[in-house]
Amino acid sequence: MYRVYYLVRSLDQVKVALNGLKRAGIGDNRTHVVTRDNGQLRAEGIHATTPWEDTNLMTNGFYGALVGGGLGLLVGWALSGIDPWGVQIGFLGVVLCVLFFGAHGAWTGGMWGISQNNRHLKPYLKDIRRGFYLLMVDVDSEPERERVHRVLDTSVRAERRDDQRSFSPFF
Repeated sequence: MYRVYYLVRSLDQVKVALNGLKRAGIGDNRTHVVTRDNGQLRAEGIHATTPWEDTNLMTNGFYGALVGGGLGLLVGWALSGIDPWGVQIGFLGVVLCVLFFGAHGAWTGGMWGISQNNRHLKPYLKDIRRGFYLLMVDVDSEPERERVHRVLDTSVRAERRDDQRSFSPFF
């Protein structure tokens, strides 16, 4: 999967770009627009980014779940070895510890991640604060990526940025 980035100067250019992408067969579910005011985009019927795309919520939540699950495995293993409270804690106790600590780690990581800007967007934040619109298009294949570049290069005057090859919200 690729993610293509274009910086656009005005809302009218965003509309022209999105109409060109629709004509080329790239659906609304593949396009996201980042700006200072998402309310303006929603009022125009444009797919604005969500907290899942704007922040590190997913990434940090995922890593928090991994760390919490690992810690839960250690705690569960330790509890099963020492038999606290005179109760034998077996496999079920270890599984419950992994689930509890994993869920708590996901929650903690998510709370930390929602307070941070998405690391993929950091190179563009200064321009977004200055009033630019960042158009992000997700594509699956190289020919589709070339089609997006062809459409956007001809339809709008935008600043083309580097694509992120093999884009993943986790890494």
